[in-house]
Amino acid sequence: MFKILDITKENLIAFRVKGKVEKSDYDKLKPLLEKTRREHDTCKMYVEIESIEAVEPGALWEDFKVYFKHIKYFEKVAIVGESDMIDKLAKLAGPFISGEVKYFNTEESLSARDWVME
Repeated sequence: MFKILDITKENLIAFRVKGKVEKSDYDKLKPLLEKTRREHDTCKMYVEIESIEAVEPGALWEDFKVYFKHIKYFEKVAIVGESDMIDKLAKLAGPFISGEVKYFNTEESLSARDWVME
């Protein structure tokens, strides 16, 4: 499930991932991305991964479609979590995103917010 965080504003989209990720979660994210893309030249994203229990196959496909559609508009992406796998995924995504991608562990969430808002 995605929960949009209250620091979402202007060209910053912030959300938390917890539990099962479903295709319908992207129904919350897509309008924000479209609005940000219309109103700003770039987009910043803050993703806090609390826990992922499962990812529905349709959600994985939706993830690829959403991000590849907007990939050249990302200025910064901060990914916060507690997993070596998340760190590796952040590093793998880096070359495909036009801006910077940084991984932060959970204790560094405030630093991640500061960095992405610069």
